[in-house]
Amino acid sequence: MTNEYMNPKYWLIGVGGVNILFSLMNFFTGGDIATTALEEGYGSLSDRELAIATGYEEGWGLFGIPYGVLAIASGLMLNGSARAKMALVSGLTFIVTFLVLLTVSNSNDYSVPVEQAAPLFLVLIGLSASGYLNLEDGGE
Repeated sequence: MTNEYMNPKYWLIGVGGVNILFSLMNFFTGGDIATTALEEGYGSLSDRELAIATGYEEGWGLFGIPYGVLAIASGLMLNGSARAKMALVSGLTFIVTFLVLLTVSNSNDYSVPVEQAAPLFLVLIGLSASGYLNLEDGGE
């Protein structure tokens, strides 16, 4: 059995909670995020441009909430190796998704500072590691 700090149950619940929190922040601060992301490459935005970009940011915020709920539900409802597999797969899937998102966004002059994403990647690496280290016993 792996130590208590790498229990996939708690990693899934924790990452799910963080995901919901950041998704809500993205929804409620969409205008600020859009302004910061676009003004570096394009200068001041028109009201229409800001409204469109804000809508996308709010949409991303809303879109992320169910993933947090699913992570928490997986931590609470799955057992043993199924929980560990979910932690491993979901962590790796999110890492790949965010790497692609950062690459695509930054290549389209939508500035997403990589250093802002670093804490997220560390948490997702922890989630993945908790799953991998507990594949046999599930952290039980």
